[in-house]
Amino acid sequence: MSLNLLLRINSGFWLTLGLVMLLKTDVVNLWIGTEKTMLIHSIGIILVVNGMILLVTSLRQQIKPHEVMFFVLGDYGWSLLIIVLISLGAVIVDPLGIRLTFVLALLSAILGAFQFRHYKQLKGRA
Repeated sequence: MSLNLLLRINSGFWLTLGLVMLLKTDVVNLWIGTEKTMLIHSIGIILVVNGMILLVTSLRQQIKPHEVMFFVLGDYGWSLLIIVLISLGAVIVDPLGIRLTFVLALLSAILGAFQFRHYKQLKGRA
């Protein structure tokens, strides 16, 4: 899979998740078992911005290694944050929300791993 396509898929993932958090905040709060409207909105905005940056980057012919690493760190960071929140029983407390967010964290980590493979190729370490 080309890096450009991978970045577009990742962009779609973050744009969708961010828009759901912005437009369906009550549903997200219900799923995770808390009432953190401002937190969910703030994270939704960050995810939409990240998705847009991914999309713009994916449209370029030459993508720099440090740009790919930025997205890798974002994907891995999201996954780690979700696992920490689940482990602490903070914010994400509903059993359905735990399962759902764990699956999203896993998808994020998988996307990060695929991007990391491209990063290594760009750096000549594949």
